[in-house]
Amino acid sequence: MKDLGVHLALLLLISTAIVTLGAFYGEADDRAARALWPKQMAKYLLGLALLVVVLLACEHTFAALE
Repeated sequence: MKDLGVHLALLLLISTAIVTLGAFYGEADDRAARALWPKQMAKYLLGLALLVVVLLACEHTFAALE
């Protein structure tokens, strides 16, 4: 947890690149891709947050078994 800020910044940078490339390769028109990008970014970050919750729940559950 020492470099949490750095790791979160890098995650946001990589997430932005992934969503941006997906939006612009998925749409033929750049205007449509720009309009769609915020919604796709929100869905991607929501998915990441859900993954974090599931992983933390699994960690808490299985660590308690030891």
